[in-house]
Amino acid sequence: WPRRGRCAVIVAVTSWRGWGTTTAALALASVAALNDEAWLIEADPAGGVLVGRLPLPRTALGGLERVAFPVEQCSLVEAWHDVAHDHGPVRVVSAPAEPFRALACHRPRVDWIGGLHELSGTVVVDAGRLRPGSPAWPLLHAADVVVCVTAAEVSAAVATSEWLHVDGRVGPGERGIDVTRVRVVFVDGPGGIAFSRSTMQADFDDHYAGWLPWDAVGVDRLHNGSLRRGPLWSAAQRVAAHLAASVTASAAATEAVGVS
Repeated sequence: WPRRGRCAVIVAVTSWRGWGTTTAALALASVAALNDEAWLIEADPAGGVLVGRLPLPRTALGGLERVAFPVEQCSLVEAWHDVAHDHGPVRVVSAPAEPFRALACHRPRVDWIGGLHELSGTVVVDAGRLRPGSPAWPLLHAADVVVCVTAAEVSAAVATSEWLHVDGRVGPGERGIDVTRVRVVFVDGPGGIAFSRSTMQADFDDHYAGWLPWDAVGVDRLHNGSLRRGPLWSAAQRVAAHLAASVTASAAATEAVGVS
C-alpha cells in the first residue's frame, strides 16, 4: 500500500448484492499486514460477526461501541488501541452483535469515522451490505478506495453493474458516491448461473479489481490467523496490489489537479 506519512489509507469494503464482504475485508487486512500496520474495523450496521468467527476473547465484543461512546477521556488513537485485539498481525476492532447497538455506533458521541486517518498503516473497514438510508454512507465517502464485493452469479453481477451506473445510489433521493474510487471484487461460489471471469473483467473494465475463489480451507486458515498460502491467499494478494495501484493513481491525479 502507498505510504502517506502517519496517515492511514482507508479501504471501505461493502456489497450491494452477493456475499463474502467480511471474509474479503479480513483477507485484505491480512495481506496489508505483511508490509505495514493493518487494522480491520467491523462497522456493519446490521451487527458484527467477527467475535463469533475468530478466536478473539469475549472482551473484544463491541469494541467499536466503546470508541463511539467512550466512558473515559482519551485521544481517539488511544481509544482505538485500547479496544483492538490482535488476530495474527491484524489489529481487529469488532462491532456489537446486536443490530440496534451496532446501528447506534453510526450515530456516535465521538466522530470515529473522521478520526480513521489518525491511525497509521492500512485501515480496512467492513461496512456491511448497503441498503437505502444506510448509515454506513459516510464511511464510503471517507475512504480512499471503496471495494464492492459481489458474487459472479448473474443477478448479483447485473445489480452491481446497475448500481455503478447510477453513481452508487441505492434509492430515490439517495446521495451517490464518486464511483471512480469504487473497485469490484467478485467472489466465486457454488450454485446459481455465473458469468465467467473474462466476461466480468471486460464488462466492469477499470472497476474490476479481482476474483476471490471458493476456498473453504483458505477461509478456515484465515479465521485462525494462519492464511499464508493457497488460492485464497494468492488471489487476495493480487486484489490488494490492484487496490494499492488505484490509490496511488488517484492520489497522483489529485496532486496534479492541485498543482495546476
